[in-house]
Amino acid sequence: MAYLDETYSLEAGRRRFYVMAAVVVLPTDLDPLRNELDNLVPDGWWHTTEVLQAADGRTRTRELLRTFRTPDETCIVVDKVAVADHDKEGFQAREAVLRRLLTVLHTPEGGVHPPVRLVITEEQREARKNNWDRSVRKALIEDQAIGADMNMVHASPGSEHLLWLPDLVCSAYRQKALHQRGDLFNEIEDLTRVIELP
Repeated sequence: MAYLDETYSLEAGRRRFYVMAAVVVLPTDLDPLRNELDNLVPDGWWHTTEVLQAADGRTRTRELLRTFRTPDETCIVVDKVAVADHDKEGFQAREAVLRRLLTVLHTPEGGVHPPVRLVITEEQREARKNNWDRSVRKALIEDQAIGADMNMVHASPGSEHLLWLPDLVCSAYRQKALHQRGDLFNEIEDLTRVIELP
């Protein structure tokens, strides 16, 4: 099972980037990991960007990043692509990133994790964005890049706390790429494969 999240408009100079992360969690680890996260965040709400604005935000974020295990329990894949000026809402960039990410999750390279058959991604407020994701999955199946057995479900991070994991990854990667602060990303770097698209 993989959990996806993204950050859009990662500014570096004048260029915009689209970053998406997937965290693969083995079925046997789902409940223990949820319990660990819930113990660390007893109020049941987490958004890394906002947490990092608090005085103890980096410490709290580091605690959650340390819930990530060795590759036999979780694996992180991060994709990045520059957003073209004409791609105002970032849909083309999102499609490029999502296509690559779903393909890598379905057919892992180097056997770093088992093939993923279920992807959970954050539900967007606008239905057309969720539908866009579904259309990308459908096109990949038609292209035979992934199998029809790879399902996609949209959920809220408020109800599925494991969606906090890719949010953590995106924020840690953004901190390193944009602000040259690699202390958070260092916690998960050994578990992370970064794929940069042109």
